[in-house]
Amino acid sequence: MAGMQQLSKQIAIGTMQWGDSWLDETLVNKGGGSIPDDTLDDILKVLVKGGVQFLDTAEGYGGGTSERRIGEMMARNPEAQGRLFVASKFLPTVWRWTEQSLIDAVKGMNKRLNVETQDLLFIHSPVHPLPLEHWVRAACKAVDLGLVKRIGLSNCNANQVARAVAAAKAQGKRICANQVLFSLLDYNSPALQDMLKVCAAEDIKIVGFSPIGQGLLTEGLTEEGMKGIRMAMMTGLRWGDGGLNTLRSEIEMIAKRCKRSMAQVCIKWSIHKGAIPLVGVRRTKHAEDAVAAASNEWDLSAEEIQRLDVAALDRSTLEKPAWRRGLFMCVLSTLLMVYSVTEMFLGKPRVAQIAAGKKTKSKAG
Repeated sequence: MAGMQQLSKQIAIGTMQWGDSWLDETLVNKGGGSIPDDTLDDILKVLVKGGVQFLDTAEGYGGGTSERRIGEMMARNPEAQGRLFVASKFLPTVWRWTEQSLIDAVKGMNKRLNVETQDLLFIHSPVHPLPLEHWVRAACKAVDLGLVKRIGLSNCNANQVARAVAAAKAQGKRICANQVLFSLLDYNSPALQDMLKVCAAEDIKIVGFSPIGQGLLTEGLTEEGMKGIRMAMMTGLRWGDGGLNTLRSEIEMIAKRCKRSMAQVCIKWSIHKGAIPLVGVRRTKHAEDAVAAASNEWDLSAEEIQRLDVAALDRSTLEKPAWRRGLFMCVLSTLLMVYSVTEMFLGKPRVAQIAAGKKTKSKAG
């Protein structure tokens, strides 16, 4: 990816669960609560020591509270400033129609991130009544204003990538990345392969979310546990699916040979495919596992990569009908609105305040 050669490790850290809004406390983090500041600081130390620099967030993560907490974390750890690469995402909601709406949103992102210029801005979805080209032109304007260094896409298929590339070139800019589902669950999808060809021709880097299928490709998967995995619903996979079982068995055999976890094998495979795997991190142990997965101390053989290629499934979300993707976009728009409303009435809860409340209850009991 042009301008990202400084990344010493080809892996990105997802911060979707770093928010501390009321919704994050009660819904997004599934009862796990918000991550304390000292845990975020410990995670950052592990990442920086391991050479991992890329943090991925979005204005929709915690209604912007994930962005704010990243900015606060960097302020508490000045030694890490200048060593991180932070990307966020603009969500073209149903109430946003003008180029200025993107500019205003990016200014808000940068304020929360405590930066003047964002390293990379993703357009979070191509689904909107206005054409994708409209938002690409707006993002190019954000670059001209010094608010953004690079432009990326998210969830775009081959045709949408090609259109975005043309729109950016017309403004003297380029598309640097496309963030999509990229894993062994969808690698053999024709839609994904078509998109990869367009991206390769235009030197567009793939940032692949859910490299371990939200747990579908890790140890300990159970029939009951699979019911709560959103990726299973997104890809239409069911317990006992022959293709999934074969794939999991292949990953497990390779993991035993490498003396690594199944998750680390999936992440390493993704890196070998030229993608930047996006790994969600909530605990220090997650950060340590991510660093170990990207480490040069171990590797997959060419034969193992080929075996995984053959066993990979074809369940790409890029092949979903337009109406389903549009419905999902409406849900995201509604969620962002709910974040704004709850923040207006409940304020901005801080982890310390929540922790203090829990201690008070404990003493009272």
